[in-house]
Amino acid sequence: MNISDPKIGAQYKLDGQIYEVISINENIIAMCSLVHKYRRFIERNDFASMENKGGLLLHQRAAIDISPKTRLISMPEEKKHEIKLRLMYVKACLSELGGRLPRGAAMKMIQRIAEKAGDPHPPGVSTVWRWKKRYILGNQNELSLARAMVKARRKRLPKSTEELIKHYIETVYLLPERPTLTHAYKLLKGQSLEENRERISYGAPILNPPSYATFRRRVMAMDRYYVTEKREGTKVAKRLNKASGAMFVDDDPYSCTIFDSHDMNVIVKDMQTGATGRALLSAHIVPATRENSGWDISLGPPSAEKMMRATIEAIQKNGKMACIIADHGLEILNTWAVTAFETLGIDPDYVPVGTPDAKAIIERFFGTVSTGFCNNLPGTTKESPKARGDYDSHARAILTLDQLRTAYASWLNVYHNTWHDSLYTSPSEKKKQLCQTAPPAERYTKEELTTLCVSRWELRLSGGRVTCEHLTWYGDGLPEVRQRLKKNQKANVYFNPCDLGRVWVAHPETPEDWRPAIALRPEYQNGLTLSDHRLVVQYLLAQKKKFNADDATVALYNLNEYITECRKNNAKTIKALKTSPLMAGNINNNSPITSEAFIEKETITDKVDFSVVFTRGEIEDDSGSKRQN
Repeated sequence: MNISDPKIGAQYKLDGQIYEVISINENIIAMCSLVHKYRRFIERNDFASMENKGGLLLHQRAAIDISPKTRLISMPEEKKHEIKLRLMYVKACLSELGGRLPRGAAMKMIQRIAEKAGDPHPPGVSTVWRWKKRYILGNQNELSLARAMVKARRKRLPKSTEELIKHYIETVYLLPERPTLTHAYKLLKGQSLEENRERISYGAPILNPPSYATFRRRVMAMDRYYVTEKREGTKVAKRLNKASGAMFVDDDPYSCTIFDSHDMNVIVKDMQTGATGRALLSAHIVPATRENSGWDISLGPPSAEKMMRATIEAIQKNGKMACIIADHGLEILNTWAVTAFETLGIDPDYVPVGTPDAKAIIERFFGTVSTGFCNNLPGTTKESPKARGDYDSHARAILTLDQLRTAYASWLNVYHNTWHDSLYTSPSEKKKQLCQTAPPAERYTKEELTTLCVSRWELRLSGGRVTCEHLTWYGDGLPEVRQRLKKNQKANVYFNPCDLGRVWVAHPETPEDWRPAIALRPEYQNGLTLSDHRLVVQYLLAQKKKFNADDATVALYNLNEYITECRKNNAKTIKALKTSPLMAGNINNNSPITSEAFIEKETITDKVDFSVVFTRGEIEDDSGSKRQN
């Protein structure tokens, strides 16, 4: 089997894939798959062995080898003019002199061609003879008249120096820490100097280190994908070496939408609590018209409920789309969303992971939202801390969430009526043009779409209320359901995860009779999504775990010790009173112990000190002042 000479641009078939030769550096041939963009780095000897065994097949030659005209076109203009002049001399020799060159006739012919072509330096007879000979041996190919391309000779270095260069490139420069080229060269030079000291000690020839320019040329000659992958990772290497065509866009305005979520560059503020947060935009874009057909602005992370609210708005505005293009985000790649799409007949199409270019239209739209809308609002965060500078976004925030939604709706009307370069018109006009020829889309009412999102709980009722997920709803029809429930029987509670402001309760034996129940705390529950509420509950539970109740527990312990001590002291006092002669008669006669009993027997003072009893440990001295006993 013939072994080909691999050149840049040639294509080979390997493992069922078509690979194109990207670069050739020394003995390493870098190839890239045309379909999956896989990279292969094969040594020249292994390349020839694989081709000889049939594992590597030539699929298409390089453009430079396909046609001689390709080489001629790729030459500089000076070389093209040089070949044209030589061809004029050779053809004149063959046509006028029959291929022979007698000196007199040849000199006249050369002088005439030089004057005609304006050649200031005409060739000699022997030179024209050599050109004619090369032209005939080259099968009258004009490329045979070109000068042989002389490649720059690579600087020859000792084998030990080449190994040292390769060692420091692989072990220092190509590390993920990304050391500089100068740092790697200093280490190389330092090792060379250290080895030379040892060589001098035993009389061996010293090692001449390469220059920095030579070391740099070796690095720059390497495949750039290989260098970037080693230093910065595969993801960065793919991003820097990517190449793709334009995305296909269907002219049907109802064929598909592109969905994604984006953190808006603006901070909103709650006027009651003063809390601030960054708004989140969930949007659907129609690729054919660039229209933002459905959107939702809220706080918190992306969620399935926010995606569904934007989808419901998009279906209400334009009708049901046939497909939704999205990434692998959890807000759209979940069981609830997939089930809803299957019920509606919508086909979700998930782009490959790590390929934002697959939905470049909506990424470009988010850029327009940032530059044309968010960056001009009070409380903007700009694109980066550097662009924001000293601007305090949280302190300057003044817009509430509802005000931001109103402002975005107004800006969206401006966007839809603005000239779009890729459409050659505005999104609104493009929509009118396409809707005239497209068949109408399937329509749904808001109630039908809301019912589609409803989920079910099985809960117990407490009178006219129902509680779940730390939330409570009440309604006039709930007591009727509660009284009809049997022992250990639970009611069916239907709820919309996109809005927890209202639920519907039904008896399990009559599931079609839905009784509405409204939120106990409408200021919190209206418009609240289930995922956001669970995040709030999770945060509160975390705060509860962080709360240190040790001080309160110690105080409770001290209180209990104080009460115990009081109980003991009071028991001793009562026991002392019971054993006194004054109290004995009253106790035997079952008469109550009162202060009058002590007053009547005021003369008995031999065993009971009444001043201690009535002054609670304080006695009066002769001067009338009180002192502690």
